[in-house]
Amino acid sequence: MTTEHPVRNADTTESRYRSTPRFEQPLSDDEVWTMLQTAANSDRIMPIVKGNWQQSARDYDSAERAARALVFDLSFYTNYRFSQVRRLFRQTGMRDVLTDVEIDDIVEAAYFEQGGRSYPTFE
Repeated sequence: MTTEHPVRNADTTESRYRSTPRFEQPLSDDEVWTMLQTAANSDRIMPIVKGNWQQSARDYDSAERAARALVFDLSFYTNYRFSQVRRLFRQTGMRDVLTDVEIDDIVEAAYFEQGGRSYPTFE
């Protein structure tokens, strides 16, 4: 099953539509880590995973914003299974950057914002 949603083209401000893959079976934690490491945007994701959010290919102005981006990526690959998102996020280097309360707040905010239905895009 695929769903259609707007995706911002990196070269222009025009939106276009592309299918978002939905996984038939939940991915294991190891499969999610493999997907993150081999993703086209891994140069943005993996520094955050390692806790080095300042070295990400995208310029984040705070650890919280970088963590939020990682939560959205994890949400995508876990098909919005937020118990798995929370568990995976606690395995990243960001656990040494943020407190448990901050992590919980970021994951909860993403849960409510996404509602399990969409993958947000940012300008």
